[in-house]
Amino acid sequence: MSKKDDMSIISLLARSKRRINVLKSLEKEDKIPSKISKDINDNSNHVSKYLKTLKDAELVECLNEEDKRYRFYSITDKGKYYLDKVEKEYNDK
Repeated sequence: MSKKDDMSIISLLARSKRRINVLKSLEKEDKIPSKISKDINDNSNHVSKYLKTLKDAELVECLNEEDKRYRFYSITDKGKYYLDKVEKEYNDK
């Protein structure tokens, strides 16, 4: 991955605490959006948007894409890597 792509993903996460919270929620187990919504205390419409953005960046994946409802999401290895990197290096403490 190029440095430009690397920084683009770091910027995507660093700009939104909610995206980081979605990834943290998925670190523990695979979840459906409504469960993530409860975990991060945000509405499911927002969570769906966060998941789409994170999925487009290959930080999460949908495990049962063919289902219209009750879709399970999982954090990818790439998502774990960038979550760790952003938390250690770029988040305000």
